[in-house]
Amino acid sequence: MTQTQIFWNVLKDFRDDTMIVQIALVIGMAIVTWMVFTRPGKATDTFTKFFLALAFLWNSVACFFIACGKSPMAKFLAGPLYAAIGFLFIIDLLVTKNTHFEISRSTGVKLTTAFFILMAFLFPVLGYFTGHPMIALPGYPCPLAGFTLALLAASRKIDRDIYFLTLIWAFVNIPKSFGFMNCYEEITLVLTGFYALGMLKYNEAQQTKNQ
Repeated sequence: MTQTQIFWNVLKDFRDDTMIVQIALVIGMAIVTWMVFTRPGKATDTFTKFFLALAFLWNSVACFFIACGKSPMAKFLAGPLYAAIGFLFIIDLLVTKNTHFEISRSTGVKLTTAFFILMAFLFPVLGYFTGHPMIALPGYPCPLAGFTLALLAASRKIDRDIYFLTLIWAFVNIPKSFGFMNCYEEITLVLTGFYALGMLKYNEAQQTKNQ
């Protein structure tokens, strides 16, 4: 069995063993999307940060440390990285309150944000094109990171540490978007990462101009 086959078998087993949680994560992502687009405010910020903290910590422990624990990359990079992001969302929720989730009034930003969020939800469907459909569900680490970056990129008030740590995971997966592990769907995460990086620099320039 090749490393690629082992990789996808592990992810498939993880899906089957945690299906109830995966469904809950998808529902949570859908609720967050609806709230951010239609009801931005304190309640939305609280729910979104709480949900994302749980989702990142869940993936850190259940996916990276347990299911993929034999992989050095999962154990020494991905697991700690996702734990740190989850922890920072808790700090943002309870202490710093740096992040305010709100979609810009610009039609272009709204449409672009909706597109990248949709790509996160369609992540498992894209697996049909590479022979492993409906395995990496939307609540898996990579589509979750893309979903989070799409939300952060649309928001002007963000926690930069969370932003940068999530960007790291997007760019770490560049080799997969070129076919490593036969995981071409990672291109959606990588593209979201580049978009989020561009929006970060754009918002910084706008803030400097307005000072």
